[in-house]
Order: sequence, then C-alpha cells, then structure tokens
Amino acid sequence: MDIGEETEVGPQGEYNMKKQPVMQVKDKQLQLNLPVIWVPTSWLKQEQPAPSTRVVHPISTGPLLRTTEQNDGPRCSLEQVEKYRENQERILPPEVIRSVRKHKDVMHGGRSVNMLLPKKYFRHSKDFDVYSKTPKPRAKEIEDYIDKRCGCDMAYVNSMAVPNVSGTEDELMSADIHRVVTRLSSDAEVDYMTLPPKLPTTYHRGIKHEELTEALRKAKKGLIQPMRMAKASKDVNRITAYLKSRGKL
Repeated sequence: MDIGEETEVGPQGEYNMKKQPVMQVKDKQLQLNLPVIWVPTSWLKQEQPAPSTRVVHPISTGPLLRTTEQNDGPRCSLEQVEKYRENQERILPPEVIRSVRKHKDVMHGGRSVNMLLPKKYFRHSKDFDVYSKTPKPRAKEIEDYIDKRCGCDMAYVNSMAVPNVSGTEDELMSADIHRVVTRLSSDAEVDYMTLPPKLPTTYHRGIKHEELTEALRKAKKGLIQPMRMAKASKDVNRITAYLKSRGKL
C-alpha cells in the first residue's frame, strides 16, 4: 500500500482505495496530500450553516396557532385560544366601553343600537363599531389589552380603506377603518373609524352614541348593499318600530 492512500472496508470485506484531495498552495505551488477521515454513515449529521447564514425554521406542526400577521408576542396555544373564546364577553366589552367613555369616542352600529333600544328590540351583534378622533392608537390599545389578558399574541390590527359601495358621497361616512382581529376568526372584534366632524350624537348612560335617526338613515342605505342587506333590514325595522312607539316618526 502506498503512502498517501487510505483504505476503507467494503460490505464484502474488500479494501477500496481512496485518493487524497489535492490543495494548491499559491505562493510555492506545492501539492499537499491531506488525509481523508472516514466516518460511518450512521454517524452522519446535517451540516451546520455558517454563522452568517440566515436559518429558516419550518412552521411548527405542534399544538400552536400561527398566522401570517406579524406577531409581537408569544404565540397562543390552543388552550389559550379556547379560554379566550369562553371568556370573551367578560374580557372585551367592559374594556371597549371603558375606553369609549375615557376618550369620548362615539359608538355606532349594532351594539350601539342595542344599548339605545329596549331589550325587546335586541339584535345579536358580535363586533363593536367605534368612531374616534384617533382610531389607530385606540385600536392598538385594545389589541394590547387583549394580549395582556390572554398572555399571548391573541389580537392584531388590520388597517384598510372603507370601500364606497353605495356610489354616492356621504360626509358622515369614515374613509378608513382599523380592525382589531383575534385568533378566533378573521372577523373583527372592534372596528375603529375616524369620527366624522358633523355626526349627530347623543349621550346614554355616560357613553356617546350615534343618534338613532342617523343609524336609521345608514341602515336604509344598507338595504341596497348585498353584504349588509340582512342586518340593515333588521335595523330598519326595529329602529322604525321604536321611534314610532315614541311618536318620533
């Protein structure tokens, strides 16, 4: 056997010859024979990336939820999501109402109408609709509150422009919206919109609301919009019935 060569035992016990790699030395143009270290395949491990290489980890398939939104806290486990689902009505509504009262914001939409009408006119409405002079910071505050109560990144904020599907200009309609969304679904928990300057308002139990006559006007406009038609029809009927009972229509 020649010096500079190395053997390894094959499956049948024969010897296989391995030639040594050759490295060129630039200044002397010398050839150096470097030994080849044989490692059994069962010991092979994945080659570690260089320190400067960005490591991309695969998405976990364990009992953790992940979304495409940018996270700003620990991911939520399925148990945390389920716990929030069970306690949502005890966590969110009191904080939204407290925030509306503190910042002198204006409630509108289904929840607002429910608070202004007697219980017999109740219509189920999940989300809160709020007008604010500073809608983006208010939405961020609610997001942070939910995350703090849940101990994980349960909520995030989506900001978008409101499409004008009616085709007519309306100075009492906001042009932007900041949606507080949770991991429960893609539906918003709270919608914050810019407060229109001439919006008719009224106070009810220390909270500012959009006037029922204005809510009725907007509900009637919603009758021609396919996505809002069902809710708008219920709101038109219940607000009209209440105002007629009070002699205001």
